[in-house]
Amino acid sequence: MNITGDPKGIEDLKEIKEKKVDYLKFLLTSAKTNFDRSAPFTSIDGERKYSLVYDPVKNEFVIKAIP
Repeated sequence: MNITGDPKGIEDLKEIKEKKVDYLKFLLTSAKTNFDRSAPFTSIDGERKYSLVYDPVKNEFVIKAIP
């Protein structure tokens, strides 16, 4: 599994991995199973918003910042 995209989003996802492992698992599963293949999430401090998008062809996740 590969995660690419917004560098700050990747750092925020790593912080979620350290503090809320179950939430990270939920996000990954949601992105894989949602109709649009994405799952929105915010940084732990709530200041930044992202979309975790799953590409089934490449089997990778892309993090996109939401303005």
